[in-house]
Amino acid sequence: MKLDIQAICHKGLVREGNEDAISVSGKFLRDDSASLVVDTPDDGFFYLLVADGMGGHEKGEEASEFALDEIKEQLAFHQIRPDTFEDDIREATKYIAFKLNRAAADQGQAKPMGCTLTGVIWHYGRIWLINAGDSRTYRFREGILRQLTTDDTERGITGDPNASKLLLNCLGGGCEGRLRVDDLEGKLLPGDMLLICSDGLSDMVSDEEIEAALSEGAGADGLYRMACEGGGVDNTSVILAKIL
Repeated sequence: MKLDIQAICHKGLVREGNEDAISVSGKFLRDDSASLVVDTPDDGFFYLLVADGMGGHEKGEEASEFALDEIKEQLAFHQIRPDTFEDDIREATKYIAFKLNRAAADQGQAKPMGCTLTGVIWHYGRIWLINAGDSRTYRFREGILRQLTTDDTERGITGDPNASKLLLNCLGGGCEGRLRVDDLEGKLLPGDMLLICSDGLSDMVSDEEIEAALSEGAGADGLYRMACEGGGVDNTSVILAKIL
């Protein structure tokens, strides 16, 4: 599968630091961008992942970088195997959650460091969607944007959409790190586009606005600018991958 990829990760307009991070198959991005065309291997792996360090918790930037580094290492050393991918990737994220929670306890953090994780992994001829938290993966096809992931959140006691968002699942942050894994076999076609993003985009720009922008040919930098125009109150990570 050939992919035309654009990625951008920046702190936005309000936050002093950037707790978001992107990994384009091991290439780490923070306060940076990248553009490339790749062929995903049939006998190997490739991945596009976004991790968002938890705001209001300590060392979110360390949590997101650790999560991406650990996934990279386990894939590179074949600790995540083709025949047991789902079990192995779930165990990998539980280990990440354990390490983050343990480090937070050792450092006496009042609010343990943690991060979300979402994206797509091409692994020895299979395609997998993974998600924990409220970062999102979408598919854009023929003018229609569809969210493929489910947010691990709730909004207030009453469900008021304007109430504060409560994150129910993540890696670290006192959670055990429950990972959703879905098989994308047959669900991606030439001409489709994957959008993988942190909530710095999805909280600032509605799905309808993103859909319209993509229909008009917006790239990753264009979506980032829209997040800034919407307030830019959070770090923002965007990966766009068009299937050629």
